[in-house]
Amino acid sequence: MTLYEEASLIVKKLTLEEKCKFCCGKDFWHLYGIEELDLPSILVCDGPHGLRKEESYQGLLLNNKTIKSTCFPTASALACSFDEKLINKMGKALGEECRKEDVAVILSPGINIKRTPLCGRNFEYFSEDPYLSGKLAAALIKGIQSKGVGASIKHFIANNQEQYRMTLDAIIDERALREIYLKGFEIAIKESNPWTVMTSYNRVNGSYCSQNKKLIRDVLRKEWGYKGVTISDWGGVNDNIESHKAGLDIEMPGYNDNYYKNMVDEVKNNNLSQQVLDESVIRIIELILKYKDGKNIPYKCNIQEHINLAQEIAENSAVLLKNEDNILPGNNKQSICIIGELAKEPVYQGLGSSKVNSVTSDNAYDAFIKNDCNISYAKGYSLRNNNIDEDLIKEAVEVAINKEIVYLFIGLPTYHEAEGYDRDNLRLPESHNILVNEIGKVNKNLVVIIQCGAPIEMPWSDIPKGILLTYMNGCRGGNATVNLLLGKKNPCGKLSETFPISIDDCLSNKYYPGKVNYQEYRESIFVGYRYFDTANILVKYPFGYGLSYSKFDYSDMKVKYLSEDSIEVSIKITNIGKLTGKEVIQIYVSCLNSKLFRPKQELKRFKKIELKPAESKIVKFILDKDCFTYFNIKTNDWQIEDGKYTINIGSSSKDIKFSTTIYKKGDNVEIPNYKKSANIYYELSKENNNISSLEFESIYGKELPISINQVYPFTINSTINDIKKIYGGDLIISMIDKKSKKFALGDKLMEINIEKSLSDFPFRLMSMITRGRISRKTVLGFVDLLNKNYIKGIIQILRNNRYF
Repeated sequence: MTLYEEASLIVKKLTLEEKCKFCCGKDFWHLYGIEELDLPSILVCDGPHGLRKEESYQGLLLNNKTIKSTCFPTASALACSFDEKLINKMGKALGEECRKEDVAVILSPGINIKRTPLCGRNFEYFSEDPYLSGKLAAALIKGIQSKGVGASIKHFIANNQEQYRMTLDAIIDERALREIYLKGFEIAIKESNPWTVMTSYNRVNGSYCSQNKKLIRDVLRKEWGYKGVTISDWGGVNDNIESHKAGLDIEMPGYNDNYYKNMVDEVKNNNLSQQVLDESVIRIIELILKYKDGKNIPYKCNIQEHINLAQEIAENSAVLLKNEDNILPGNNKQSICIIGELAKEPVYQGLGSSKVNSVTSDNAYDAFIKNDCNISYAKGYSLRNNNIDEDLIKEAVEVAINKEIVYLFIGLPTYHEAEGYDRDNLRLPESHNILVNEIGKVNKNLVVIIQCGAPIEMPWSDIPKGILLTYMNGCRGGNATVNLLLGKKNPCGKLSETFPISIDDCLSNKYYPGKVNYQEYRESIFVGYRYFDTANILVKYPFGYGLSYSKFDYSDMKVKYLSEDSIEVSIKITNIGKLTGKEVIQIYVSCLNSKLFRPKQELKRFKKIELKPAESKIVKFILDKDCFTYFNIKTNDWQIEDGKYTINIGSSSKDIKFSTTIYKKGDNVEIPNYKKSANIYYELSKENNNISSLEFESIYGKELPISINQVYPFTINSTINDIKKIYGGDLIISMIDKKSKKFALGDKLMEINIEKSLSDFPFRLMSMITRGRISRKTVLGFVDLLNKNYIKGIIQILRNNRYF
């Protein structure tokens, strides 16, 4: 008997009330269970780059009392490894730590596309490219689930910014939706079958993702054949009945407020189908049975091995951006100057629900000492603020004089990158920029080490001889960084996202952040390198770029037809350097003379190999039909356009070593052509990139929605910020702000997070923020008060008060 069949039999024994309880969380982290039926209440936990399990209940949105676990490099670093095997090992380690703590599902990975480098949560996501994101996510999920623990791929879909994320309506044309924003999920879900899929907070084309029938029922279930559980993001349900009709299985979290009775009533009144309810409950019980079966899979949890793995990943993910005059690797015989507080207090993860209570952490300063280095140190700046301290800068410059090599650690302080709010710009604190310039004047042997979670502007990049990008590289990032700088390890990371010269060069930035409830994705499919390469925009560092202490020669490219839909491409790679090193070979495909608007090229395959000095390997790739398709909105299907295609092999999107052209027979279907109505998409350039609403409307396929920014009447989706517009609103906000800061319990970083993100929160989130102490019915009473229904509102609040 399959688990699905077993779950189906159990559902037949349940009462209507029991069925509805399964569709609502039991509490903040547990699902409902029935011990009498041997169905335990299972635990789900945060954890994109490490397990985040709460140690004790504090009534906080983000409880900072969590168990200790391994903090691996964040996804933005992890993706630069381009290493599916290594990422799979990390997945297994996450699974083992979940097993140790009896966690059934870990809420990982996050694979939203990096549409804008300003997104505050980009450190949690892999890439601007859907193929890379999907492949790496699949590797991680397979690793996690091999240990009998479920993964939850998120956030489905288009959660591409933190500002307005709870209420934003992302207006996306169908091709961009399919080729960019859904594609990574499609690859990962089809290849790894995650136990759960988490919907996002935002809306897409008019409907909240948690109640978007097209996305959940039509695409995810019917087209992709997904049979697992769909679960909301925490507090991400706008209407629980409409969500379940659309295909959502579980609303999280639970608040112990008997809210399930709403579902019971709707089933009894025939507003919610009994069949829809049963289908959801079968999937949920099957999830619980998977958890029970998973406990029979042998495992061991060796934390020290996981710490070592975190260091290995950090060493394989750092990206060497510059190495003029072979300034690197350095050695411990040199007189070394270390500058920057980040050398002692590294930023190795971001803020928000992903923040791990790391079992250990290190720093580069201590690692230099362990390597018997002759060092001098200067602080250079303070991480506590962005002020320019002239005394600290002066001290740093003086210490740097006459040293054989200077290692300057700069980057973004912790509070710059977080869940809940976006960055204002791509700039580093000005004190960091000044240090690069001033130290460069007194010592030419300058190496800059950058810690950040997403792209930054580098107006000084011509000054240092060496630049090493470490991203947020986890609990052993210090040792990993020094091993790379001293040549114990050879850098092999490649950028999984483009570093633009300026934020103004990003096409999406013209339309970001949108309005409070509305955001047009006018750039369509032209995200990241797809835009920069197509429009021939000069960038600071291109997608796929990364140097090594070794050098690799590409030769002897061959193409072999295996069948009508299958092509083998091979290339010979030789290490012509003096050190063993790793190279990431990348294949890009482009369609020549297309009737469609298309990117200049798209990543379709990649492979990472290791070579000893003078060693050669033949690397082979199989290109199938999917490598040449586009999504045809006329047929609602993936098609091949008849014509010539170029297959490019290179070490980055800009460094193409070999190319060859082939012919592909196309499908006999009508191809959408927008040259008359939206010709700008065919002729994008730096000077020609102002896409009008009419041109976007043409590819969107229907009239664009009208953005109405009205305050009255207030609803549960009105935001805290909306209160400002009413009489006495500032006073109400002040009271809310004062009350909310108490949740931080003196944690200054938590206070910053709350202050920056609270204004965009819709009222419906009040229940989640207070973990049910403000009930959902109390929120409705609060909305009534704002709408001047005073008697009704007061009665509602008094009846359901658990907080005031």
